[in-house]
This record gives sequence, structure tokens and C-alpha cells, in this order.
Amino acid sequence: MVSTRSRKSSGTEESGDKRSAPQESTPKSKKPKTEHDGKLKVSEGEIGLSKQEDDDEEDQSKTEDEKETGEEKEASNENKEESKPSRDEPHLSGILEEPKHGTLESGHIYFLYRPKVDAEEVDSVDDISKFHILLIPTSHPYGKSHYHRIIEVGKKKLPDPHASRQVIWGLVGNVGSDKAELKNAFGAYDYETKTKGTRHQSAARPAARGHYILHSPRDELADSPDHDRQRDFKILLAYEITTPASEDFGQVQSDLGIAEKGAVALQVKSPEAESTNPRAASIPKDKRASYPKKLDGLFANRRFIPANPPSFLDYSGGELLLLSSAHDLAEWLGKDGKKIVHDLDNDASKEQVGIDGAMKELGMSKKDTEIEALEGVWA
Repeated sequence: MVSTRSRKSSGTEESGDKRSAPQESTPKSKKPKTEHDGKLKVSEGEIGLSKQEDDDEEDQSKTEDEKETGEEKEASNENKEESKPSRDEPHLSGILEEPKHGTLESGHIYFLYRPKVDAEEVDSVDDISKFHILLIPTSHPYGKSHYHRIIEVGKKKLPDPHASRQVIWGLVGNVGSDKAELKNAFGAYDYETKTKGTRHQSAARPAARGHYILHSPRDELADSPDHDRQRDFKILLAYEITTPASEDFGQVQSDLGIAEKGAVALQVKSPEAESTNPRAASIPKDKRASYPKKLDGLFANRRFIPANPPSFLDYSGGELLLLSSAHDLAEWLGKDGKKIVHDLDNDASKEQVGIDGAMKELGMSKKDTEIEALEGVWA
């Protein structure tokens, strides 16, 4: 294993009813979308992943000179195209645009953390600046396109799986289909400040890898006219970890709230609602999520709704809530929960890979970052 601390280089779908979306009078404007060589172009400094923000929480006493330097770096990034998924890409054709019940998506999931700037050692959550969920869907229509979404998680951990209800905010960051962008998003880099000189940001470090599904359990009251139809389409991000192996689960996974098998409910915030997300508060309006008319109409004047369909997660700057539940996983997944958990087990067992395989999927190697966390030890 090679340390990088001194480096200076930078769905199967189940049957169910769809719901028609309420009509919205005027669609929101969207930034231009671009493709490069037939692939989505993803810019650096993505929402929730900008290099300048990585040490914001660590260095609250930053001087005005340093702030100016950060603003100069940010300004240079604004000359690049905003990263938004293109619905014209072949692998995105046929993507769901309406809520639906069943298992709507499946693929690979990673949990990664990034140390604080210039951190020499990481011994606990207190020594990390950010915690991310990486989703790489492999079900139809994504296949082997390496389409991915990076979600920044507040409080630098998942909601407590043992709590009756805990809510943590999330933010959709980098979205794209260029595998090389994963290394750019999670890699190490240096940057200059006027008062402290060169500062080093270590690469993000993977803490777990597994199989996930996005599933919407059917509510038996769904057909009742008195029932809240929107709530019927709640969506769960359920996962089962394949790396590290069960016997290697350690303090890292425990501190980050990662279970061997678990789930969180996902909700998305209306762009029209006031934000209480501390990370999103500083995002310029033109870089906040702007949903197409069909998705935007699903809010129907609500502040938060379930992130169903999953295409809500395809827009950088989207604000999320991650919610825990004390329910047993099979119970939470609905009346077919036991079968769904059984299928999750089978799919996870087929996708088991070692540390080398996990790093390869990230476009990284053991030379690029520390890997001890995949063995349960902080690094």
C-alpha cells in the first residue's frame, strides 16, 4: 500500500401503477447541455464537490486573501459547461419520468470519505471533511455505460439505522458517464493560497462497496381517494455491502453508519422551497437543480416529495433528505420484502469483488489513495 499524503500531483421493474403528473404552467430554464465524443461532459468544481469547498469546514478562519484565491479558482470553473445529464444520450433513452412502484433501478454503490486539508492522519469522523455516496446504475437503460451520480451526505455519516427516525440532508454533485471523471472528482490535488502557500488535499478513500436497489414499496391504501397519493411512491435506497467482507467490518463502517445490509428513504426538495441545507445555501441560483416540466410538476406545491422517479437524482445541485427507519429491512420494503431481500442477497453475491476490483471500477489504484478503510481501519 502506498500513501499519498505527501503527493503533489494533483432494474428489473416490478409491475405497478404509474401516476400522471400535475400540469405546470411554465417550465424552468435550464443550462445548455453538451456532449463530447458522444459522452456527457462533466466539469471540475461540480456542485458539492468543488475543490475550494473541501477545506471550508476545516478552516473557518480563512483570511480575505485566501477567499479571493478561492473565488478566482471558482470563476475559472464557471467558464466550463455545467454538468447536466443529456436525455439525448442513447443509454438514457427510456428512462422513467413518472413515479412507479417496484424495483426501479439497481447497480453498484460506494461510500467514500475525504480527509480534511493537509490532514496527516484520519482517526475518526472528526478528521474528514466530506462523506459521499457514489451510485453506478447497471440496470436498464444504463447497462455498462458507467453512468454515475455522486451524493454528498451531511453530518459526514448515514442516518442512524437504529433510530426510529433520523433525517440528514444530501446534495447531488457530479453526474456523468465519463469514468475518468470519477478519478478527477475523488483524486488528490494541490492548490495555492496567498497566506499559507501550497496546500494539499488528499484523495477520497473508499470505505465500502456493494450492490444497491432503488425500490418503491406498494402501499395497500394506494387506491384510496382519501389517501395521499404522493406518499404512496416513497423510494428506498437499499444496499448490501460486498467489500469489505463481513469479518472485516470495523470502526470505519460503524462510525460512518454503514451497515452490512441497510436502507435509507430518499426525498427531494422543490427548487422553489427555501433551502435549509448549509452546503446548498452558497450555491449560485444558476447551478441549482432545474428539473424539466414533467418532474417539476410532481411537487404540486410541496416542499419535499419522494425521489421517485429516480431521474430526480440526475440533476446536479438537487437537494435531498436521507431518512432512517427502525423497521426491519424486509418489512420496510413492503409486502414482498422478504423476496426483495432474497434477490438483493443473490445479486450482491454475484457482484463480490476484492479491493483491487473495487479500485479499478473507481478508475483508481492503491497508488492513488489509502485503502485500509476497506479493511475496517481508519486511514
